[in-house]
Amino acid sequence: MISRRRFLKGAAGALALPLVSGPFRSFAADSPSQFPQRFVIFYQPNGTKKEGWSPGSDGTSGAFELGPLLQPLSAFKDKLVVIDGVDMAIAGLGPGGPHQRGMASLLTGEAITEGDFVGGDGRRAGWGGGPSLDQYMVDTLQPSTPLSSLELGVRVKEAIPRSRIIYRGKEQPVAPINDPVEAYQRAFGRSGQLVETSGDMETLMRRRRSVLDFVYQDFAALQSELGVDDRRKLENHADSLRDLERRLAVIVERQDNCLPAQPTTMDIMGEAEFRELLRAQIDVMVNSFACDVTRFGSIQCSSAVNALRFTFMGLNDHEGHSLSHSGDSNEPLQGQWDQMLVWYSEQQAYLLERLASIPEGDKTLLDNTLVFCVNEISRGNTHSHSDMPFLLAGGAGGRLQTGRHLKYTDENHLRLLHSILNMMNVDGRHFGHLDFRQGPLPGL
Repeated sequence: MISRRRFLKGAAGALALPLVSGPFRSFAADSPSQFPQRFVIFYQPNGTKKEGWSPGSDGTSGAFELGPLLQPLSAFKDKLVVIDGVDMAIAGLGPGGPHQRGMASLLTGEAITEGDFVGGDGRRAGWGGGPSLDQYMVDTLQPSTPLSSLELGVRVKEAIPRSRIIYRGKEQPVAPINDPVEAYQRAFGRSGQLVETSGDMETLMRRRRSVLDFVYQDFAALQSELGVDDRRKLENHADSLRDLERRLAVIVERQDNCLPAQPTTMDIMGEAEFRELLRAQIDVMVNSFACDVTRFGSIQCSSAVNALRFTFMGLNDHEGHSLSHSGDSNEPLQGQWDQMLVWYSEQQAYLLERLASIPEGDKTLLDNTLVFCVNEISRGNTHSHSDMPFLLAGGAGGRLQTGRHLKYTDENHLRLLHSILNMMNVDGRHFGHLDFRQGPLPGL
């Protein structure tokens, strides 16, 4: 007969494996025969130019041409949903300037709070009024990955409301990691690094599988001796072990992604390194998804009202914020702003390319990921929160019908956030500001 002590000893051995830190929990949408869904936010600052961003007016839902500012994404047109006509009305509430209110409301669906930060309107503003939708997903789904989420930034300088988009809860901003080397170590180093070589990995794999086999044998013998409550606990534990086994298989299958080269050391606040820093952060995020280190992440390109020049493109005289606020008739400055906006689309395309390069069954990592591209305002020189530039990409594990241009009229952006939560198997009915809850966005 197998004693409870012997079983728990074997189970503890499995649970103590360095692959997984923290307690095991089942992931609602996951099983050994399925690939998990991932969610990543890509933020760029200071608005865009909808006349160059939106598809042509003659485009239909399924037949459209990308606007000139989104042309770098043409190769992934069938993986996109371009959304027009959604307003971030909640950002009109509360104190502070439009950039502050936009950053606080963008992913939380809540109004900015009162606080000690002086905004553009002279009033004192605080932080976001609730959790951002990614952290709401994490709190609901409780993924059993080493990292519950991964927040990465590129030249995000100050700990102020216009520099934060991720919130664990009301007035609980999450600072992104600016240094790709630190991000790599967070995901793969010290507590996260699994092994040093593929030979070590295979040895470790065999050893861990033998432990799992032992635990499964004990599980079968002990199950008949337990009451209903204990049996349910044991079954939940077995689900966690199966999740561990699946992740072990992923590690071996994707050795190049699970043992990526460490990024080089760079000046993380340097203008000239901005492009290399962003590419390195994208690589860390994609590798973290591929290895199942995490399933939720964000990549934040600088901050609202940033003082960032694109010197690596030869744009040395004006920073992005001032270019975005230049008059529409100022063709030289508007032309430079166009170059910056196209460049951001190129980086989004790089993210999609990296995700699409990793196979998962007969599909790819991109097909099982939902990418949400966002901005805190619609247009820089008007500070508008109407007709926001929202873009979805990927497949969300088959839950998003892509290759579409959706045109709405004065729709509430919290409805979009609710739709995204639903795609990730999360009930969004209690998310965001009570007065703006109207259910998911129709047609999405």
